[in-house]
Amino acid sequence: MFNRHGFNAVSIDDVMAEAGLTRGSFYCYFSSKSDLYAQSVARVVHEDRENPKANGSERARADKIVRDYLSVGDHEETGDTFPMIGLPNDISRTDRAVRQAFESALKLMIQSFEQAANGSTQTRRTNALAIAALCVGGMVLSRSIEDRKLADELRGAAKAAALELAKW
Repeated sequence: MFNRHGFNAVSIDDVMAEAGLTRGSFYCYFSSKSDLYAQSVARVVHEDRENPKANGSERARADKIVRDYLSVGDHEETGDTFPMIGLPNDISRTDRAVRQAFESALKLMIQSFEQAANGSTQTRRTNALAIAALCVGGMVLSRSIEDRKLADELRGAAKAAALELAKW
């Protein structure tokens, strides 16, 4: 829900209705909406770091991230991707735990791109940063406008540039 609608637009009531639970039960598990978000992202990051990848799978994972972020399709399908899509505008106005969780997820994305890349250490780092910016920026821009044709063009151009930089 945070990815689809943005952190600030999602209420605790929305989260609990989606889960089929009551608002009161929320506080048995989390102290706030920020706590829920921070714990959710921390879990995803932790699981990713704890599961070693087979040789070559880092490239496949990095490629999937780029394609998932920048694919043409229903914007509602972004719920399972990294949490950078719906949040960049919200992040600067949230508490520290949310910003730290967002940063951890972004670092994980960059690390995936960097590990999948070829070239010198500096080239891999620079390209990984640029690919992350293209993924997040391309999707955020495309979701921010009404003109679907322009939105598709933005995503397509960002995807082509990211994959060209990646060369995996």
